Amino acid sequence: MKNKMLWIGSVIILILSVICFVVFGVGTELIRAVTGEGNGISFGKYNGKDIVLAPGTDFANAVQNYTNYYQNQGTELDQSAYFYIYSYAFNSAVQAAAYKDAVKKSGYKPSGKAISRIMLPYFLNSEGKYDPKLYNQVSNADKESLKNDISKQLIWQRFSDDTFGSSEKLGDHTFYGLKESKNEKAFLASFGEEKRAFDVISFDKADYPETEIQKFASENLSLFDSYALSMITVKEESQAKKLHAQLTNNEITFEDAVTEYSEKYYTDGEGKVKESFTYQIKENLANEEDFAKIDSLAKDALSEVIKTNTGFSIYKCTDAKTPAKIEEKSIIDAAKAYITANKQSLIEDYFTEKAKTFVANAQLDGFTKAAAKAGTEKLSIPAFPLNYGDTSITGKLDSSNAKAFANASTNEDFLEKAFSMKLNEISEPTVLGNYITVFQLTSIQNDKATDEELTKISEELENYDQSSAQSALLASSKVQNDVANVYFNKFLSR
Repeated sequence: MKNKMLWIGSVIILILSVICFVVFGVGTELIRAVTGEGNGISFGKYNGKDIVLAPGTDFANAVQNYTNYYQNQGTELDQSAYFYIYSYAFNSAVQAAAYKDAVKKSGYKPSGKAISRIMLPYFLNSEGKYDPKLYNQVSNADKESLKNDISKQLIWQRFSDDTFGSSEKLGDHTFYGLKESKNEKAFLASFGEEKRAFDVISFDKADYPETEIQKFASENLSLFDSYALSMITVKEESQAKKLHAQLTNNEITFEDAVTEYSEKYYTDGEGKVKESFTYQIKENLANEEDFAKIDSLAKDALSEVIKTNTGFSIYKCTDAKTPAKIEEKSIIDAAKAYITANKQSLIEDYFTEKAKTFVANAQLDGFTKAAAKAGTEKLSIPAFPLNYGDTSITGKLDSSNAKAFANASTNEDFLEKAFSMKLNEISEPTVLGNYITVFQLTSIQNDKATDEELTKISEELENYDQSSAQSALLASSKVQNDVANVYFNKFLSR
């Protein structure tokens, strides 16, 4: 969740960063209320300089802007939300510092005229004309603060435009940023020219029939015998052997040993084994052949020290085992859980055979009739290009009508089959996550990219450039990010 939220945050930063340092400030009262320190608090460093939460800093202004953004989105501002707000704001402040350093090295400084042009709209009257009265009503300190904020914005914009480009053009040529050729766009657009559409059917593994579960349980009934056991588990074999000797000599009770020494990996607080079917006990043993030593225990007898997956254990039989009965629902439920966890091949084999029968029928009677005969629904996937991972630079696989294909864009086996098939060819059964599927290629489209699609490619390339640059900056050795430490150890502690 955290990784996902931070990725979303990086996108938000790209959208909001231009305004993160303008107009909205965090007051001294808020800083003191949150940090207890009127002079601010450092959340990390960039290039050896502190990123400080204090009135008027880029970091504080960014915190306020992200807070406003979240509130406008209707997001509940809980502890988790505030952590992300401070994380995004820190990243924005790092960007501002890096951009400022880079622009300073270039010798660029916002001119007074450029600042005045941006200030002008703040002092226009209702008719859209400059009003000296409005200007004079604002204190010199506030006007100076506004100038400083606008200067920061222009510095940010200067770096952004020079590096990533802007909307300013002369004919078809942009003034700033990385340039792109028509051949580059045409090459990238060619990735999405061939699109393929499919009819599909699928069998959900969750629909594995109870009759098959009962059949397996009947043939493997001893797996579901239930044992009444308690156990003690410790990390060291020597300690386990010492406890075993003490138990044998009645120097300590089993109950006291459980309370004082046992790790509760497989038991409740009183030492009772919680998962007591045969197969569950075997799964906990380091050597499955040791199960015979447990199975042979008489009531109240202790096992020798047995190595388990988490240490060394002593088992105690507290009652006779209960043989599994096929007519009991609990045994069928246990068998289903066992098959799901340990015998996925049984489920896949069952539905693969059904899918093979479907393929044979589809080749004779057609896809639609075969689907009806198999008791499943024929669905359609709209035409899509070969696009591993559904990158935004070209079209995506729309699985809204066929949920079995929700993650198909990252399944190499599916993509390889789908884009090597001939028209109207029917695939062999294919495993896609929790489904066994069959698909038929129904159409192949070859379309040249439209002007709108070419424009979208340009926009996506710019987004990739910005996102990559931000990732590289935040991963730089110049960045010391202490947000988590400060937030959780200082903010929440207050």
